[in-house]
Parts: sequence; C-alpha cells; structure tokens
Amino acid sequence: MDPPRDGIPAAARFTSMGRAVQPLETLRLMMKRTLIAAAAVLAAAAPALAQTAAPAGMTLAQFQAKNGDKMFARLDTNKDGKISPDEFAALRKQNAEVDAKAEKAGKRGQRMFARFDADKDGALSRTEANAVMAMRFKRMDANNDGVLTLEELSAKDGRAKVGV
Repeated sequence: MDPPRDGIPAAARFTSMGRAVQPLETLRLMMKRTLIAAAAVLAAAAPALAQTAAPAGMTLAQFQAKNGDKMFARLDTNKDGKISPDEFAALRKQNAEVDAKAEKAGKRGQRMFARFDADKDGALSRTEANAVMAMRFKRMDANNDGVLTLEELSAKDGRAKVGV
C-alpha cells in the first residue's frame, strides 16, 4: 500500500487529468463540470423554449400554395399560363347560372376582371391571381391575425369560398 502523502492516504486520493487531487477539490471539479454541462444544455434548448406555439391554421403563403394551382388549373382552360377574359367569363357564367341575379353577374364579372388585371394586358398572370388570392384570404380572415382557422375556412356566410 502507498504511504500517505500530504497527510492524505492513497485510498482517499483522486486523480484529475493525471494529477492527484484532494476530495474537496474533486467535489468542486464535479460541480463545475455539472454546471457547465447544464448551462450548455440550457443554451442549446433556449431557442426552442423561447418559440411561441405557431397558430393553428393556414397562413397566406400556405393558402396561395394550396389553392392557387387549383384555381389556375380550373380557370386557365387553354393552359397558356394566363387567364383570359373569355376564360374568366366562362367561370362567371357558370356561377351566374346558379345565381338568381344572372344578368348582373355577367357585368360584375367584367368589372372584377378589369380590377384584377393590374397591368391591364387583358389577361390575369399568376402574380395577379396571387393578388386575388391575397384579397380573398384577407376577406376570410375574420380576426385579421394572418391565419385562417378551421372556423374561418368553413364559414357559413359564403366568405370561405376559395377561388375567384
């Protein structure tokens, strides 16, 4: 058995990085390492803990991504990447047949098309269609929080109808 050194028996002597340390110093080293490890874990988790829960629903970007392609595919019947006044009128006529105010719907459709055609080139581009989707989104977003909830999407007053 090793003889006692510095008044500490060999059995009570610990090592840290190859050097002998006393028990109290060992305890301090363990506490220091534990605190450093805990600080590292908290530092890594802080961004996740600081994030607020995302609102349940659909944002404008998600709304446009989900519905824009459907709307364009339905309206752009000749698949040229633009919605012509005739294509728009065909949709409005289809809707007008269901509508009791069919005569007014045709004229209203022409005014709507003119309003949606921002660059006045006689056709609705994808950018202009996205602007229409943004107007629809804003109208549907009853509480103006930038997110459409399930309740807002299934509104009974007809405001939740997607498309033009």
